[in-house]
Amino acid sequence: MENKMNPQKLSTDTNRQIDSYIAMLDKYSMEQLLQKPSETSWSIGQVYIHLWMAAKGFFFKNAAACLAKENTKTDQNKNWIGRLVFLFKQMPTIKVKMPTKVAVEPRQPESKQQLIDKLNEIKALSDDYISQIALSDANQKTKHPFLGYLNCGEWVSLCAMHFKHHKKQIKRIQKSIGI
Repeated sequence: MENKMNPQKLSTDTNRQIDSYIAMLDKYSMEQLLQKPSETSWSIGQVYIHLWMAAKGFFFKNAAACLAKENTKTDQNKNWIGRLVFLFKQMPTIKVKMPTKVAVEPRQPESKQQLIDKLNEIKALSDDYISQIALSDANQKTKHPFLGYLNCGEWVSLCAMHFKHHKKQIKRIQKSIGI
């Protein structure tokens, strides 16, 4: 199986998503970034930290495993939910409770600059992984808890979809805290 992903388009789309998050920071005060709609909800700042944590500790960690052929399977594929996500190029709009094993509540950010630095780190990592997709073996896959088995390119692509997905959450938080 070869990789049919367009790396230039993926890079452009990913950077556009991340740049929009950086630009959104201009409209928030630090107090607004830290404000939680309720005790059990995340703040906008925590969503930003979550995106950084998920990119580094989940999406890119699995992309790296696929590249290194570590703990991968070659005889597995996406499940029907995974096929739909990639067909429509977006995650479902439903709220998903992460399995306890991987669920982590993000800490509050220290500053806007910290968030900008973390987002720029993800842009650089994205470009690095995107540049390696064409060289990767698309049959080397690791398991996503909801979508089935994904290869390197799919993990990187899913990271961009994840950024898009959380914009809806931020809009809900904004509405809830009166922004």
